[in-house]
Amino acid sequence: MIEKLFSRSRLEILFYVMMAFALLGPTFGVKLLPNFNLMFFRIAFFVLLIALIVRFISTKQLEASHLKPIRWPIAFFAFWLLYAAISLIWVINLKFGIRYLFFLAMMIPFCIAFPYFAHSQKQLRRTFVVGFAVFCIMVLFGFFESITYFHLPSSRYYMSDSASVTSFFRNQNDFATYITLAFPFLATAMYALKLSRKMKICLYILIVIALYCLLATGSRSNTFFALPLILIIWLLALPFTVQKEKLTKKYIFKGIAVILSVVLLVSLLSQVLLAQNGRDKLASTFGIFKDLKGGTMNIHELDEVEKGEGTGGQSITVRKYLLLYGLDFLQKSHFLGVGAGNVEAHMKGKKGVNKVNIHNWWAEVLVNFGVIVFVLYMSVYLWLLVKLWNLSRIKKAPHVSSFVRWSALSSLLALIGFSFGGIAPSSCIHFTPMWSVIGIALAVVAIGEKQRTEGQTA
Repeated sequence: MIEKLFSRSRLEILFYVMMAFALLGPTFGVKLLPNFNLMFFRIAFFVLLIALIVRFISTKQLEASHLKPIRWPIAFFAFWLLYAAISLIWVINLKFGIRYLFFLAMMIPFCIAFPYFAHSQKQLRRTFVVGFAVFCIMVLFGFFESITYFHLPSSRYYMSDSASVTSFFRNQNDFATYITLAFPFLATAMYALKLSRKMKICLYILIVIALYCLLATGSRSNTFFALPLILIIWLLALPFTVQKEKLTKKYIFKGIAVILSVVLLVSLLSQVLLAQNGRDKLASTFGIFKDLKGGTMNIHELDEVEKGEGTGGQSITVRKYLLLYGLDFLQKSHFLGVGAGNVEAHMKGKKGVNKVNIHNWWAEVLVNFGVIVFVLYMSVYLWLLVKLWNLSRIKKAPHVSSFVRWSALSSLLALIGFSFGGIAPSSCIHFTPMWSVIGIALAVVAIGEKQRTEGQTA
């Protein structure tokens, strides 16, 4: 009875529900206290966790043998969680530390749930279907938002007539990073997967709308750094990831025509719909380097928040000093880190900044958890990139299916783009799109390695 009630298929459905609510974010939730919103994602997460525990007690089986190819990343996640718990000993704000530890303790299992449930190509396809459906909702609402200036309650611009586009997120930078994380999966699917003509047309329209929404967010790091990096790596990878018979002049010119038409349509939409403040922000992109170069590099000389000469705003100069303060905190912690979630506690009241979040995921990991965790985290990240690259190459992995090869290439491009995308959100500890892509990448490695091993022994 218990085994039937908590069957694997039912738990998989619950996982897809949890994934959807995780990506849709705080919009779907119940406000219990002024500063506490019980998200449906958290409800689904704990229901799934309890169900897994009950199933394990009933069957006495962990059912995790397929996770062997990714055992080292999982071991690192366990170490990271342990280190975060130990770091509470030296934090200056225990409340911030416990809160951050709670987020980490949710996001790590959420991430591992992807390779756990997407244990075969069939389940991986279903995961992508759910992700695609959610992305459609997010982008289409973002397009609607850019026209009507109607913002959801979860947006920082709720009940205002701001032209900023946030979709289901709190701010526009989160939405922009979400788009650049998802973009490689859409773009590469146009030629790497066997899709119907109708599906390709839908993908084409979605890509155009998504890129317009990206411009509408005004996110400079995603628009002018993450997206171009993705495109450059994608072009460099084409000879290694596409069969030679498809790299003919006919296919190349066809691809160029599609890309040019996308650029033209996005430009037309931007000319008609993009608000002036969005244009001004994007136009100031190259002033970023002037802002970073200008001003003092000595945080002890700061007095008040400065405006950058290049962009005319405070965003870049503030981020610069947030990073400098963070490195100063790291040094004073003897490179062990200030402890889980305590960058904010140390940053509070500092001169020259008007924010407490460090606004840089890489610095967030480094300053909170120190050099040891950061080096291990980057090692796992690079290991994952290498594995994905090997699985996406035709010569290196001839026995891997075209679907898994597409998944590997898309995940690779998304994670590479995130090297810049990760400096846009204020914090990524609860940024579910990032954890979802890492989880998908781990699932792809686990499935791909299994296919490659079976192909070599066949």
